[in-house]
Amino acid sequence: MHFGNRLRQERLRLHLSQEALAEALAISARSVRRWEQGQALPQASVRLQLSRFFGLRPEALFEDEETQGPSKPLWNVPYPRNPFFTGREEILTTLHTFLSANELVASAQVYALQGLGGVGKTQIALEYAYRYAQEYRAVFWIGAETTESIIFGLLRIAESLQVPGRDDKDQQQVITAVHHWFTIHDRWLLICDNVEDLGMLNRFLPPVRQGAILFTTRLRTLGTHAEGINLLPMEQEEGTLFLLRRAKVVQAQATGEQVRQLSTQKSLQYAAAAELVKATGGLPLALDQAGAYLEETQCGLPAYLDLFRTRCAILLQQRGEGALDHPASVSTTFTLAITATAQRHPVVWDLLRVCALLQPDAIPDELFRQGAKHLGAMLEAACGDPLDWNQVVAIACSYSLLSRQPEARALSIHRLVQVVLLDAMTEAERKEWAARVVEALDAVFPEERPMTEYAAWKKQCDRLVSHVLLCLHRAGDAEDSLALASLAYKTAQYLRERGQYGEAKPYYQRALHIREQILGPDHHETAHVLNNLAVLYWRMGMYAEAEPLLQRALLIRGKTLGIDHPDVATTLNYLALLYWKMGKYAKAEPLLQRALHIWEQTLSSDHPYIAHPLNNLAILYAEQGKFAEAETFFRRALHIFEQTLPHDHPDLAQGLHNLAELSQEQGKYEEAESLYQRVLNFRVQALGSDHPDVAETLNSLATLYAEQGKFAEAKAFYQQALSIREQQLGQQHPETAQTLHDMALFSQKQGNLDEALSLAERTLTLRSQALGYDHPKTKTTHALYTQLVQEQGGAEQDPPSPETSKMNS
Repeated sequence: MHFGNRLRQERLRLHLSQEALAEALAISARSVRRWEQGQALPQASVRLQLSRFFGLRPEALFEDEETQGPSKPLWNVPYPRNPFFTGREEILTTLHTFLSANELVASAQVYALQGLGGVGKTQIALEYAYRYAQEYRAVFWIGAETTESIIFGLLRIAESLQVPGRDDKDQQQVITAVHHWFTIHDRWLLICDNVEDLGMLNRFLPPVRQGAILFTTRLRTLGTHAEGINLLPMEQEEGTLFLLRRAKVVQAQATGEQVRQLSTQKSLQYAAAAELVKATGGLPLALDQAGAYLEETQCGLPAYLDLFRTRCAILLQQRGEGALDHPASVSTTFTLAITATAQRHPVVWDLLRVCALLQPDAIPDELFRQGAKHLGAMLEAACGDPLDWNQVVAIACSYSLLSRQPEARALSIHRLVQVVLLDAMTEAERKEWAARVVEALDAVFPEERPMTEYAAWKKQCDRLVSHVLLCLHRAGDAEDSLALASLAYKTAQYLRERGQYGEAKPYYQRALHIREQILGPDHHETAHVLNNLAVLYWRMGMYAEAEPLLQRALLIRGKTLGIDHPDVATTLNYLALLYWKMGKYAKAEPLLQRALHIWEQTLSSDHPYIAHPLNNLAILYAEQGKFAEAETFFRRALHIFEQTLPHDHPDLAQGLHNLAELSQEQGKYEEAESLYQRVLNFRVQALGSDHPDVAETLNSLATLYAEQGKFAEAKAFYQQALSIREQQLGQQHPETAQTLHDMALFSQKQGNLDEALSLAERTLTLRSQALGYDHPKTKTTHALYTQLVQEQGGAEQDPPSPETSKMNS
């Protein structure tokens, strides 16, 4: 039978399209079409690949063509081909480019697959040997872990080559004979698997070689011995396909397209597989181990995923039956590497323990440089000397347990290495090291938002926050550490700055609880948390909850620090802002005047703190229609901000926003729009497009455009502002109600009375609940609602009352 007809027959037997076969073999569909049409024959390496794919002997598939093909190579590879091998096509292509028997160049034919244990180095080397065997005269394999394994491998090669004197008891003579064969022959491939000592291996390699040598090694430093190809874990789609094949959920020959179809046919299986790839960090050995367990137990992927989440360390110890090519489990593989690395320098253990307690990626160098004194005497000493530190990191990286990113000034560790490290620690050790890491993070995590260097503060917080959040979570409900309270407080401050109010709240509460327990309820540091928790409540629209906290903070600060202390002025300023939000203008003004007096007496005249009460007094005056006084205070505050703050500071942006609102009130539309656009650009860039402060500027711009008759622009900006406020602040927040009120006015202006009335009714309900029926803003909405009812010509009707609103909700 002609090869093309036989190929088509075998393809159809497996229900594969030409495209699916091409994808499975990593070749072009055009090649498959040409073969089946008798226009071409595959190359020798692809013939072997096709034969193995269909489970046929080459002569059975190729018939007469096979008899005319190239002769089979000498073969000395001790492992069978992995039927579940998946992906890695880019690596295999790169190897083929470098090691092709037709492209070999002297002194450029030694390459190494390097990376973490279990990342798939051996399997890639094995697949390369099988896939491209026909391109070489001979393919040899030696285990290179020890001197004994290398010698044993060379003796096996001597047996395969039938070299004279191979039975000689003098092993060196046999090795010399093998060297001689390598020297006088070309187009051979030698794979040295799991190299542990490059210098030792080099003593056994032929000095002159006309073939290709491929290493696999965990070593990161290769020097002049070889060109390295660093292997990373599998990508998400590749890992999912491999796991499903290995667990025999799909056939070993299943294509990526067939697996994607599984995502709809067996969505739970597919989702569990994808989640396992994430949980294992895409480590091939861990995925293979999971597949072996699933094959043996038939427990199903969702059940295994649940087990992995709760019993990960135990599962990593179970290799499964029949794992002859890599019999060691993930746990054993990593434990051996950790032990070997730590034996070279005892402080490596401490470094790895610290990394095990943090997020696996982007562990900042400054945690060790600046927080070293909290991490034990050995690490402190090593971190204090750059030469010692570099040596320790180099040793930790030598077996690929850690990797270093010099540009980012950070380290990374695989998440499963973390699991093995944590499992090796006793409960007491974990608690001790967790406390040390918390203290180090607290030392490095910046204090509250500075008046200057805002960008540097935010950048440093961004680098550390993921690690901080993990450590705070792992600390549970511990209450015995002021460092934990400090870290929780600073984290809350950072999250509040980012507009993540709901996420910030529990950290403020935790910091308050710990400080009350350790320092007492009347300590000035307790007042510090009370003050800022109240500010958070104010931003969340929880005015009733904020007021008693500020009153308590004011009392504590007055008693412990004195009534004229700047911290007292800070609380007075926030209490005044709260009263302004509550519509209690008469109570707000004297508090702001008192805060201004304290800061003027204790600080320089151009200190940015003084600008805060000036700015807030201006807001208060503008709210009451005192525009002349408001403008004077706004411009004085803005002048101080511009003189003392960097151009990207949020307080400067707020000052500009407030001045824009005043310009808008005065009909200076061009000036207002210019200021708003400047503030909007800054806020989007510095805070993100979904920050509540961005919504504030969008809402004001929308109102400005509405007043100018630019209805299309106004509508778009209102919708953006409402979306952000509903998502970030909630549908019941007073600021959300403000946008709804403004949209009601906008609809009225456009003549959409039904829509305006609906928005006004919704706003009135929200403001009645959040602010009370006597709040000025509630009364404003009530007046609008009444006006809209009258404009529609409807009968007079009572607007929704707070009691009615509560029942309806």
